[in-house]
Amino acid sequence: MGKIRTVGMAEARPRLTQLVNDVSQGGDPYFIVANSRVKAVLVGVDQYNDMVEQLEDMSDSLAIMEAKLEGGTHVPFEEYVKESEARASGVQAGA
Repeated sequence: MGKIRTVGMAEARPRLTQLVNDVSQGGDPYFIVANSRVKAVLVGVDQYNDMVEQLEDMSDSLAIMEAKLEGGTHVPFEEYVKESEARASGVQAGA
């Protein structure tokens, strides 16, 4: 992420199309400010998806490390991902 850009709510309203186009083309996010407080962040969908994917990867890595610390058995990463996805969707793995 590059520089932090802020824009007031009143300024953002008439410029919303321009701001959305800017962030959707890879521009840095905007922090939307009202009453001297950040109320929202405007980011492009690609950047948002990248952040979500990174968080999911970190969560998976943390779960694997926790299992190792608890003396859990080693599970190949692909198998662990399948089991995690099955748990998330409420389906038993291997069923």
